[in-house]
Amino acid sequence: MVVRKTDRSFESLKIFPYVAWAITMLFAFFVYHIALELEAVTRDLQTQTRALEEKVNMPVGDIEDFSL
Repeated sequence: MVVRKTDRSFESLKIFPYVAWAITMLFAFFVYHIALELEAVTRDLQTQTRALEEKVNMPVGDIEDFSL
């Protein structure tokens, strides 16, 4: 393949570092957001697990409501 002077790669453009940093920051924000959502879901599951464990360990006569 013959490289011509008019052929330019994206990396050679002056705007490339700004685009690369913007994409890096957006990806970091995306991962941070997913981590926060995962933490919230984990907290909810722990709460539900505790409630279910309390119901399992409760004597049969004391159980009034089966909903969480």
